[in-house]
This record gives sequence, C-alpha cells and structure tokens, in this order.
Amino acid sequence: MRIARIRALTVLCALALVAALATLWAIRNDSQVSAGADCAPGAVEIKTAPIPDPEQIEVVVLNGTERTGLAEQAAGQLEDRGFKVIEVGDTDERIDEAALVKYGPEEYAGGLHTHAYFYGGRDGFDLEWEEPITIVLGDAFKEVRSTSDARQSFAQSGGITTPDGTCAVE
Repeated sequence: MRIARIRALTVLCALALVAALATLWAIRNDSQVSAGADCAPGAVEIKTAPIPDPEQIEVVVLNGTERTGLAEQAAGQLEDRGFKVIEVGDTDERIDEAALVKYGPEEYAGGLHTHAYFYGGRDGFDLEWEEPITIVLGDAFKEVRSTSDARQSFAQSGGITTPDGTCAVE
C-alpha cells in the first residue's frame, strides 16, 4: 500500500471517530429526551432546580391592609435581602395571613424561595399565573424574615414537591 492511501484512510478514520463522538455527545445532552420523560400526559412542566438567589427574583409588593406605607416597608426589607422589587402599590384584595405569595409555573422555584421569607404566609401557586411573583401583604404581616431564617425554613420544609397537575423538570 502506498503512503498516500494510508494517509487517506487515517484521515477518514479520524473523521469517522469525531463524527461518532459528536453524535454521542448530542444524544446524551439532548434536553428534549429527558424533559418530559417522567411527566404524565397533560402535566405542566415546572423547573424546580436550581433555586434562584434573591438577586435573580423580581417581585411585586402590594399592600392588602389599611396600614399606610406597609408595601414600601416590606419592599425595602426585600431589597435589603437582595430581591428586585419592580412594583409597589395597594390592592383591594384582603387576607388575614401575613402574606399571600402568588406565582406560576415559570417562577416556581423563585416563588417557593420568596414564600420562605414570610412568617405565616400563604403559598399562592396557580397554574394559570403568568405575571411576576406578587406578594399581597395581609393584616398579620410584621416583617420579612431574615435571610438565615428563610433558608432554615426552606431547608426544614421537607424539600420541593410538585403541585397536582405538574411535574418537575430540572
């Protein structure tokens, strides 16, 4: 065999090896293969991990009480803890709890994290919710938990479980 033929066969083998490795990598890293594998038909996929840092979470803070300036007070405390407060205002919605944290499938992990900052707050997950995470402050609101208290509460909650009609996607 001539040296040119050996060189050509070597190049072809190297190209075949590179193509095989690229194909294997693409199959292993294809997110479409694993995303809905465990989901029941009709279930809404929600991202449960990673839990975002407060700096990555945008919130709307609404005062659902007669106490003037409550939303501004809570917004300041949330900003001190790193949250991005995009709107502050009042609402006619009244609740007895400390807060109602409303969020949808797109902000699931962030909504859970935000909920951990409110003593006695109510989780307001809604499959149809498409707005930013919204916090409605109620009559029982005193203050936003410290970061360490919120982390401890979140850790002791027993982990993330998905609501009915959803399935976890990481």
